[in-house]
Amino acid sequence: MSALINSVEHALAVAASDVVKTAKFVETSVLPVLKQAQANQSTIESITSLVSPSAANIERAGFAVLGVVINAIDAAGSAAGANGLNVTLDAQLVADVKAIAAAVKGAVAVSAVPATPAK
Repeated sequence: MSALINSVEHALAVAASDVVKTAKFVETSVLPVLKQAQANQSTIESITSLVSPSAANIERAGFAVLGVVINAIDAAGSAAGANGLNVTLDAQLVADVKAIAAAVKGAVAVSAVPATPAK
């Protein structure tokens, strides 16, 4: 235990304070950003589909998952920051994510390979 924490009660108070700070951060900083991205979903998808139709599919699935997460955070309120969050995806969303999984995994495999230095 840290020298700055001088009793069990103090440790519990510090932990409780950290939980409250985390919950407030999620509500005031994270959630508004997620909602803004969700609100601009169609514009973002339109631009992406011009560059790559498969990327637009990935983006659609990402926004769908984001919507589920936002709803879960809204429903959980401050408990989401305190206790974490479990999210249930319906069968259609799972199928959509499976449909793009190969493209996502392929992109990760390519970007994870280190570039060969020029001689």
